[in-house]
Amino acid sequence: MRNWKESRKACSKIKSNLPECNNSVWAIEKFDVSKEDSKWFNLQESISGMQGGSVREVRPGQYTRLVRKGGFNTTVMSDTTAEIEDLLPLAQNAKGEVLIAGLGLGVALDLVMSDKEVKHVTVIEISKEIIDLVGDHFKERYGNRLTLINADILEWKAPKDKHYDYCWFDIWDNICSDNLKDMTKLKRKYAKKAKHKGFWAETECLRAKRMWG
Repeated sequence: MRNWKESRKACSKIKSNLPECNNSVWAIEKFDVSKEDSKWFNLQESISGMQGGSVREVRPGQYTRLVRKGGFNTTVMSDTTAEIEDLLPLAQNAKGEVLIAGLGLGVALDLVMSDKEVKHVTVIEISKEIIDLVGDHFKERYGNRLTLINADILEWKAPKDKHYDYCWFDIWDNICSDNLKDMTKLKRKYAKKAKHKGFWAETECLRAKRMWG
C-alpha cells in the first residue's frame, strides 16, 4: 500500500491514453480546459469547500472524456485533475486482489495496475458497449493481471471462494445523495468479501444529503 505522498504522486501521473473513438452508445473525446474554465470551476469548488465539502480543482490543459451519446450527449467521466484526485483512496489502499466496479476510461484500472503490490484486478462493467469500445485496449495492456466481466455490480455474485483485498465502486454519473442507497447495498453485499472498500465521491454525496436531504 502506498502512503499519502506516494498516492498523490501516482495520481498525478495518471492520464487516459485512449484514442478518440465511438460506437452507437459511447464516444471517447479529447477536450481542452481553458484558464477561464479552470478558474470558474475552481471558484465553485472553493465555495463548496466553505460549505464543508472537499475542494476538487481542475488545471488548464487537454483531457479525455467518456460521453454517453443520445439526444443530449452526457459526459459520464473524464481524466481531469479533479476526477483523478477522487481516486486517492484507491491509490492508497489497493493491493493484492482488487475488484473495480465501473471501467469507463480505465483510469482507475491504470492507477492500480501501476502499483506492484496489486497482483490481479477484476473489473465489472455493466455496459457491453463500453467493453466493446475499449476492452481490448486494456486486455492487451494488462494480460492475465486483468479479468473483465460484463455485469451489473449490484446484481453480480462473486465466486464463493473469492476474497478481495480492496474493492472500489465507481458506477455513478453524478455526485448526489441518491448514490448513497447503492453504496449501502454494496457495503452489505461485500462485507465478508472484501477487507476494505472505497466509493467514488462518498464524502461529497454525504455532504449533499446533509445540505439537501
